[in-house]
Amino acid sequence: MRFTRRAATLVLCALAVALVTTEAPADDVTTTAGKKISGKLVGVDAQGITFGTSDAKVPIAARDIVLVDFGNKPAPVPKDATYSEVELTDGSTFRVAKFALKGKKIETELLPGPTDLKAPVFELPMSSVFSAMKRADDPKQREAWKKMLATRGKRDLYVIRQETGLTFQQGTIHEGSADGKSLTFENESGARVDPPLLQSRSAGLVFYQPQLTTVPPTLCRVHDVYGNVLTASAINVSQDGILVATVAGAQVKYPSAAALVRLDYEQGNVAYLSDLEPRVDAPEVPAEERKLNPAAPVLKDRSLSNDSIKLDNAIFSKGLCIAPDTVLTFNLNGDYSQFKATAGIDENGANATSAARLTIEADGQVLFSEVLRRKEKGKGVTLAVKGAKQLRLIVEADTPFNGNYVTLAEARVQK
Repeated sequence: MRFTRRAATLVLCALAVALVTTEAPADDVTTTAGKKISGKLVGVDAQGITFGTSDAKVPIAARDIVLVDFGNKPAPVPKDATYSEVELTDGSTFRVAKFALKGKKIETELLPGPTDLKAPVFELPMSSVFSAMKRADDPKQREAWKKMLATRGKRDLYVIRQETGLTFQQGTIHEGSADGKSLTFENESGARVDPPLLQSRSAGLVFYQPQLTTVPPTLCRVHDVYGNVLTASAINVSQDGILVATVAGAQVKYPSAAALVRLDYEQGNVAYLSDLEPRVDAPEVPAEERKLNPAAPVLKDRSLSNDSIKLDNAIFSKGLCIAPDTVLTFNLNGDYSQFKATAGIDENGANATSAARLTIEADGQVLFSEVLRRKEKGKGVTLAVKGAKQLRLIVEADTPFNGNYVTLAEARVQK
């Protein structure tokens, strides 16, 4: 399918008119233009979706879609229920009652879902799994797990829970037994651990997966009624159900759209700058000064104090914290039309007089240039960058205090 912007607009308008007279369509599409269209999801491919009713089937480009809502709600977790979480290398997460490594596959048992719905079938090869954590329902366990992951090296981990917290054995996980009760483990010296490690005694498993040279592009994020979130590279809709292939190489077969909550296309149309790799131009810092002030020219998804990004008492999970006299150059390749962020001075390590000038350029054209001050509220910035091949962020110190890092909370570009 090939789309032009004018053709897509005409298609959406025609479809909206055609569906006015239809009754009780099950699915809703929300477009980037803010329109909501009701109908039925017929097909999905790399270019977009086919959407319509019994008498109208129309393609809608992926770049025009924010959300496909199936009208279903996630099943609530039963009170006092415990659950585990399997995370893939692409960020897909599966909330399950239990899991086991059998051979070179992770097999799972789902939490209860709608009683009249056939459960989906998971195909989770070990090569696509980043981690499998037990007691993911416990906030203390999740926090301990996060801290443990920060200390891991380039080895698989057999994680053990002790009274003092989580610890682990490093090595290589080769496979699980056929019954899922034990696993073959090789320690750091290359020796097989004998007898095999029991899976029932572990608090979870972590797999070291080498980075792939090429990965399929993300199509959208699939949310289902079981609380799972899949980073999809392909979706096949047929009479037999809906097959979702993830970027990591796992597959899930759903019996019908009744098992799905929504397809989130905004993730595919939005790129956060903290997930991109810019060219960084910054002055060389003398060795003695680096000892006193070891902060990098740009911090991703964290503040100067290595904490969450914070502006106006609001906490943001994504964003950049940029040092004075730093220039970041992002290659956009003409793929995006808009830049958005909330700009201000980092609240951690800054005093009331801290200030810095932020300049934003697209292909050499200045789109924004203002002095940001610590005592002022964060400034919402929305800029048109359609067709721009390069985006440059320039930070210049406006006061001598070295804590005047510029924060760009939720900095992102959108198609």
